[in-house]
Amino acid sequence: MPPPQSDPYTVQVAALRAADAAQAFAGRLIAKGFPAYVVEPAAEGPVALYRVRVGRYADHGEAERILQRLQQEEQLTPWITR
Repeated sequence: MPPPQSDPYTVQVAALRAADAAQAFAGRLIAKGFPAYVVEPAAEGPVALYRVRVGRYADHGEAERILQRLQQEEQLTPWITR
């Protein structure tokens, strides 16, 4: 059995170049009840991308359920990340 992972699973829904667009996107998801937030770009990254993510889940199955809700309710194409 693999050791437990300490990094939570998150569901990423977008990676945008404009901070204000990312904040607006996260705000719309928050208004609909999703625990959305924006991850600032990495300083060493070649392109500044603001990542819009939902939740921090200890369990992959829980992240998968949120991913499916985002697909069905919001017509998004999210993916699970750590």
